[in-house]
Amino acid sequence: MDEKIKARLTNVDTWKRGLFMVLFSIFSGVAKFIVSLTAIFQFLTLLFKGEVNQAVIPFGQNLSTYIYQITLFLTFKTNEMPFPFVAFPDGTPASMDNGLNTENVATAQTRTKSDEETVDVTDDDIKK
Repeated sequence: MDEKIKARLTNVDTWKRGLFMVLFSIFSGVAKFIVSLTAIFQFLTLLFKGEVNQAVIPFGQNLSTYIYQITLFLTFKTNEMPFPFVAFPDGTPASMDNGLNTENVATAQTRTKSDEETVDVTDDDIKK
């Protein structure tokens, strides 16, 4: 066996990373399950009260950001391990805030009626 390959196979840091990847995969599954429960709760709240629970929205956002951070770690985009090794996220992912393309946002918020005319989409349009 090649010495380089043997050195890589016996590297303790690589095996630690693998162990943490397995653990964070499990954490991600649990977090996704909790997101699903949160979504069901919000739907039932909307169904019976006529509005979503505003206090639960930030929790859902923070949990979604946590899943995003786990995904970045699992896909080797970052070596920074998510919570509990850093603070639990509060808000949107930092990279999404900084790298947001304003043209894409404008396009997502409007729809084109014709080539010459752009119409803003509002909640009233959606209800019709």
